[in-house]
Amino acid sequence: MTSDKKIGDDDLPIEVVERRLACENSKFFVYFDHVIDKAGSEVRDYLVVAPKNAGKNLITGVAILPVVDGQVGLIRIYRPAIRAYSWEIPHGFVDEGENEVASALRELLEETGVVADQSCFSSLGFITPDSGVLAARVHLYVAEAGYSTSQREFELGLREFRFFDFQELENMIERSEVQDTFTLAAWCKYRLTQNFRQIASPNNS
Repeated sequence: MTSDKKIGDDDLPIEVVERRLACENSKFFVYFDHVIDKAGSEVRDYLVVAPKNAGKNLITGVAILPVVDGQVGLIRIYRPAIRAYSWEIPHGFVDEGENEVASALRELLEETGVVADQSCFSSLGFITPDSGVLAARVHLYVAEAGYSTSQREFELGLREFRFFDFQELENMIERSEVQDTFTLAAWCKYRLTQNFRQIASPNNS
């Protein structure tokens, strides 16, 4: 009896035979891993960036899509890595001993000045921002109500917080004026949930 299974149908065992710490700062470890698989492929200096405060299932951060009165809130912040300003949703690290919802509430307030109740938060699931390099997952949330205050904290490069209507945001995405992966993923997942809600609605014709 012959098998129809082809070579490569099964996942190959992959092993990290050595890990070297290249550098670190207050937030991240940077490693060079020596990685091999059973097919003979090998990388001796595979770059891995690992946040220091990694929770269960590698959850290290949160990102929040603020949706208030049919508009989406975005911050405009300078990102030194790309040497440009970026429109994006608020996001940040989960502090040690902090649960993910509490972290999301805190980040939203710190970066936008928006206060929201926990009952207004819904999970949009998880993303891996760059699974090829970053050993981290981020929990996405949508905050569908809230009110603005003057409690926004100073952050390097943070210039403004502004609300956009849905069509304006999607035009910005189409023109690549919004490129941030957290924002794109959260907006995609939010629009999917809206479509599912419409399908499930008893008033949907």
